Amino acid sequence: MIAPIKKIRAVPRILGQRVHRFRAGTSNALELLREGRLTAPWSTPFSVLHEDPRYKLRRYVNVGETEVEPVRGPLLLVPPLMIASEIYDLAPELSAVAWLTAQGVDVWLVDFGAPELQEGALQRTLDDHVLAVDDAIDRVREATGQDVNLAGYSQGGMFVYQCAAYRQSHGVQSVITFGSPVDIHRNLPGGVRGEVSEVILGGPGKAVLAPFRAMEALPGAMSMAGFKILSGGKEIRQMLGIFSLLPDREALERRERQRRFLGGEGFVAWPGPALRKFIDEMIVNNRMLTGGFVINGRTVTLADIDVPILYFVGSRDEFGRPPSVRAINDAAPRATVHEVELAAGHFGLVVGSKSLRYTWPTVVSWIRWLDGDGPQPDFQPEARPEPPPEVEDRRGIQRLYDSATSMLDNLWHRVGDVSLEVGELVDALRWELPRLARIRRLEESTPVSMGSVLAEQARAIPDAAFFLWEDQAYTYAEADREVSRVAAALFACGIEPGAHVGIQMDNHPDFLTATAALNRIGAVAVLLNGSMRGSSLEHALIEGGVAALISDHAHVEDLADTCPDLPLFVFGAENEVLPDVAIRVSDHVEDEPDLSKVDLNPGRAGDVAMLIFTSGTTGRPKAVKITNRRWSLAALSTAAIGKFTTRDTVYCCTPLYHATGMLMASGGALVGGARLALASGFSATRFLEETRRYGATVVFYVGEMCRYLVNREPQPGEDRHSIRLFIGNGMRPDVWRDLQERFKPGKIIEFYGSTEGNVAMVNMSGEKIGSVGQPLNQDRQVALVHYDVEFDDYIRADDGFMEACGVDEPGVLLARIDPSHPLSLFDGYTSEEETERKILRDVFKKGDAWFSTGDLMRRDGEGDYWFLDRVGDSYRWRGENVSSEQVADVISELPFVENAVVYGVRVTGREGRAGTAAIQLREGASFDGDAAWRAVSANLTESARPRFIRIVERLETTETMKFVKFHLRAQGIDPERIGDPMFFYSAADETYLPFNDPECISQVD
Repeated sequence: MIAPIKKIRAVPRILGQRVHRFRAGTSNALELLREGRLTAPWSTPFSVLHEDPRYKLRRYVNVGETEVEPVRGPLLLVPPLMIASEIYDLAPELSAVAWLTAQGVDVWLVDFGAPELQEGALQRTLDDHVLAVDDAIDRVREATGQDVNLAGYSQGGMFVYQCAAYRQSHGVQSVITFGSPVDIHRNLPGGVRGEVSEVILGGPGKAVLAPFRAMEALPGAMSMAGFKILSGGKEIRQMLGIFSLLPDREALERRERQRRFLGGEGFVAWPGPALRKFIDEMIVNNRMLTGGFVINGRTVTLADIDVPILYFVGSRDEFGRPPSVRAINDAAPRATVHEVELAAGHFGLVVGSKSLRYTWPTVVSWIRWLDGDGPQPDFQPEARPEPPPEVEDRRGIQRLYDSATSMLDNLWHRVGDVSLEVGELVDALRWELPRLARIRRLEESTPVSMGSVLAEQARAIPDAAFFLWEDQAYTYAEADREVSRVAAALFACGIEPGAHVGIQMDNHPDFLTATAALNRIGAVAVLLNGSMRGSSLEHALIEGGVAALISDHAHVEDLADTCPDLPLFVFGAENEVLPDVAIRVSDHVEDEPDLSKVDLNPGRAGDVAMLIFTSGTTGRPKAVKITNRRWSLAALSTAAIGKFTTRDTVYCCTPLYHATGMLMASGGALVGGARLALASGFSATRFLEETRRYGATVVFYVGEMCRYLVNREPQPGEDRHSIRLFIGNGMRPDVWRDLQERFKPGKIIEFYGSTEGNVAMVNMSGEKIGSVGQPLNQDRQVALVHYDVEFDDYIRADDGFMEACGVDEPGVLLARIDPSHPLSLFDGYTSEEETERKILRDVFKKGDAWFSTGDLMRRDGEGDYWFLDRVGDSYRWRGENVSSEQVADVISELPFVENAVVYGVRVTGREGRAGTAAIQLREGASFDGDAAWRAVSANLTESARPRFIRIVERLETTETMKFVKFHLRAQGIDPERIGDPMFFYSAADETYLPFNDPECISQVD
């Protein structure tokens, strides 16, 4: 009976406890409803040492007693947008700043405040936030005399990366980030391929993101609401958890700050301009990874960070997925990077017991280590397994945050089901098909020109960056305004429609501005090689019918001396003394010019837009007529082949007076709405630095340019870049393979074409290394015909017509001249005689006309073409036609050879021409005759093996990296006349022997 009596006696006590809990719970609930809080606001003490419209600079004070040695290096914390600065100071037992100051750390914080409560703050740009951090660094350094350890959480870490790069690490001791994504596209769930993420974020994603671009700001309430909606049932359980704690005031007070933070106080507005740029630059274009984002008008790349980086990644973080966070290793190749992985979600990296056990102690150890006051920190601090998530969830904030992300994670996974094929279809519908349709619509009278396309883009994407030059960015709208101002000034100075105006400048935005301005008023730009001087310049001016000149300061003296009677307009050089005949363009440019008298953009497809000179590798350059149609075809085709979009940055290091630079790189970027990063010229040593800074995704090459890249000693992190595509012509197979292996671009597209020609071929797949692919126009528009190399003439049958070559038979490539097909027109040269010389008539039937490329090719069984040689460069030896390019490919792969060209030389008493290789040795290398003999014997037929090898100090190239060898051919092989070391092929000795005496020719078989 004792037990029942005890139970009866316990009933009043239990009822009393329940009544007490009910009263306490009711009292606490009423206080919450009435006051909105249970405790007074709390925060770690701090002082505000600076305040301006962008931010406040806090410095925290340690109020407790501590015996630890002060940490010398100051720590500057940066919060993300949308989240209040109190994320670092959430509650007494969760405060990062309180814990850090107690450990002797000098803690500073950038407080962006609540923009919705500050006058004008909703108009802040993304630049304002980065520049605020930049300003804070200077102030902390001034106050402490120490370089700063810059730390940021989530998007605050992105600000930290951007600011460190913007400053090129000046004044920064180290960079520390927590769950900060670098490759935004890798925030897609696992299994989504890169191409698909491009489509998701660049295609359908634009429509999804469009409403956000129109917002004045993203309110904090919207962020909070979306956060809670995504939480689903877990948010309800969290609320029930709070309800269950109502009677326990001490427990409620412990969770008060978290509750209020998640209840709305922790979410602040995101200013509209900052949101728009973040969407366009960081999400859609992914420029944190690729580089080339613009801060304060300067292009910036994370590759400029060269101080140590410590980043924390959460294995359960769905807002900063581990692959996205780890991308800093690729984006910052010059930095020493250390990773700390924690079994945590996004908030858990900086808030809660885990962060106080692992995150912040590691940060303190890191700073002391860099100061030289402690050992290297443990970068794997979690010594034991974490408790199950549900145990940690009872602590409050982590559970709510992780539950909110679960639904978002599911949504991302649904997006990730999009297949690559669907992605390519979307891209084709959005980009390629409209471009191809525009090509088909080009008729003689179609209004189209470079100037009009620029105006179209300025209306469509006015604020998008167009030019990137010396780290500065210029928008499409700015470029269009400048072109109109210059056009008005030139028109006022007497340049009229139809006038031929020569332009001789170094690569510079002014070159494109001048070309577009002339095009805008209907004049013809005559693009002059920057190295032309004296008689070659006079020849070009006559060929081009030049009536006026445009120059920069580097060329003005030569032009003034060569043609003192021509009007000479000079760009730039505002502080320079100019020749008397020169007219400074800036003196005639008005901010608001009167354009009423100018017929702007009058160009039609059939009008001549510019003259471009051939490279002159085999003789004097000829002026090629480039119509508006041809400019448009080149630009549209390039954009379609390369799949250019507004997300791309095209790196142009080829000369703008050349077709690749002016028509393809510049034109393709313009019609694609891409960014055009101009380089003053190609430099193998500057290449990686510049492409990273600009965030280049597409690189144009010509001739042997890429050989200089692969011949350099391997550089650390050279395969870490944003380049998805190399596109150009003239890449030899050995360079192609080395480029793929060393730099690992996404793709290499080799094309075939000439400045004046009416045929273009493209190797789109890149699977057949060395092939130029298949024709863009119908295959019936091109043909290979038999050619007699020895007699330098085309072979005609008895009926007078030519015969097409069969599979793998070498022949000269012809392209049909067809006025009904926009890709098959031949506009020719300014010289009618030179134009007619390139046309073959009555080729396959009476009255037909074909353009002769002068290039020997073969076509394989699958319809792909392979370049063999220029007609003048092929030679015949011992009854066999030899391709100089094939021989050069073999010689170029010798380890001691830097560059090589091959040509045929007449030998007295011998039939045909003997193959001769002129080679430039690698630095410090010497010629190895045995190795050369083994290479040619293993890879070439007996007749194709070069009989002579000449060692030259350097091989001459054009400015477009094409070798010039006609003067080598003219010099022959007389060792006494040449003066260079010479060697000859000795089959008997199985080597190349020194060729010091003309009598050695008798030993050459």
